[in-house]
Amino acid sequence: MSIKIKKCPAADSKEELLIAIAMHKNDVQKGCAFIANKIIEAGIKHDDSKIPTIDEYMAEHKAGIKISDGEWYQKHITEERHHLNARCPDDVNLIDVFELLIDCTMAATARRGDLRTTETADFISVDILEKAFKNTVEMLQNEIILEND
Repeated sequence: MSIKIKKCPAADSKEELLIAIAMHKNDVQKGCAFIANKIIEAGIKHDDSKIPTIDEYMAEHKAGIKISDGEWYQKHITEERHHLNARCPDDVNLIDVFELLIDCTMAATARRGDLRTTETADFISVDILEKAFKNTVEMLQNEIILEND
């Protein structure tokens, strides 16, 4: 999905400035829609890898294996981008960060009624957050097509 924007004209008058502001607002809306769609897509695909491996997951759960120690979990974290504290992909982005934050908040609230702060963004390293920020900027820039008049 490309994001088509137009070069903003020089604003030499109040009217031209209002046009430039309207164009900028429209461009920002397109960028926000792009990111929002990426977040929605992450939510739709969230933990899809659990479904075909449910038997292995259940076997380890019934055996009392701590989730992070099990073979199933080690495979799961290689297939799911949002487990940033366990395995951070090279192209980590803010979509992954939001998915982790939402995942931990929803799971903790639904299971215990409280948030496990050790698994939230508070404990994602600054290096991961910085890399996610830069990669998200690059991802967004790669989608922009600057059209000529």
